Amino acid sequence: MKRTMTLFIIIVSVLLPGCGKNDEINENSRIFNMQINRKFSENQDAVFYIQGRNRIIAQDKGSGDRYDAVKNPFGGLFDVGTIFYVYDNNLYYIRNKETYTQAGALQDSSSIVEIDWDTYNEKTIYEMDTRMKKEAFLGTVKSNRGVTYRIQNFFLDDKYIYLIEGTASGGKINKVDRQTGEVETILESSRNIERLAFDGKYIYYINPRFQVVRLDVETKESFIIPHVITRYMMLKDNQLLFVNPRDTGRIYAMDLNDFSLRKITEDAASYAFHYDDSYIYYANEDDNKYLYRVDFDGKNNQKVAEIVSYNIAVFQNHGELHVSSDKGTYVVDKDTFEANLLE
Repeated sequence: MKRTMTLFIIIVSVLLPGCGKNDEINENSRIFNMQINRKFSENQDAVFYIQGRNRIIAQDKGSGDRYDAVKNPFGGLFDVGTIFYVYDNNLYYIRNKETYTQAGALQDSSSIVEIDWDTYNEKTIYEMDTRMKKEAFLGTVKSNRGVTYRIQNFFLDDKYIYLIEGTASGGKINKVDRQTGEVETILESSRNIERLAFDGKYIYYINPRFQVVRLDVETKESFIIPHVITRYMMLKDNQLLFVNPRDTGRIYAMDLNDFSLRKITEDAASYAFHYDDSYIYYANEDDNKYLYRVDFDGKNNQKVAEIVSYNIAVFQNHGELHVSSDKGTYVVDKDTFEANLLE
């Protein structure tokens, strides 16, 4: 049976305990890198990460204290998803819920919930019902959108929610107006969209030919970035960082103003790297995928830890990084390189 989704917005205020907020926002906090931001993020006060199957943990940058970022006052009625995002210092996460209608039919919904780090209030800004055959926005606006997709990820700007949706046969990105609920599909792909970045104006994604495409989210005009073939890339400021298979997997940087290229590493990197303002941290394929770092001009390359690195999350203005490995997640000190398994 073909399924559709319901789009509506409801406001729910729940008082949450938490820490204070610094008004300053790091410029890179507005860049969304899908490979990292779905499981790791930060604001000025805390870093956030997934622990276990169903917990988003916040760690205070000052004290180091850890606590649950999401407080669920409804007990087992909701399931906190493992995808979240920080924008303008607020935390957004996916909440899943299963309920039954009066007729006994299972009603399955997913919501995007905002936690305001100023007031600690929680509100649902988007809800998608995957089993009901109707759509509503604020109970009034109808849409003709028939949907068989599920949310795989999401990101935001000041005006829109961008939903990365997919099935086994393809993917797309829908842009949802945060005020009116109007939905517009801005990208459709024959494959699921798994590599993507957003800088506030353009979406950069890897197409089925492993080219990087730049998509204007307003005009929907697209442009293939020249001279780049890759399976893994990230944005930093006006640079595209990517693993270059044409040079045996070394990390390159492209200036997106003039499309000039420069090589950063002499080592082959696996599809795991991340950065802060000083270094790129990467898994060195030439040395057992151990954790290395190098500065942005390719100098001061050094081994950080003998950890087989599958995923690397580097936090700005914070002295630690997280590394997922075959033995669990390590917390690595940026200065001393001391590594300890995350408890």
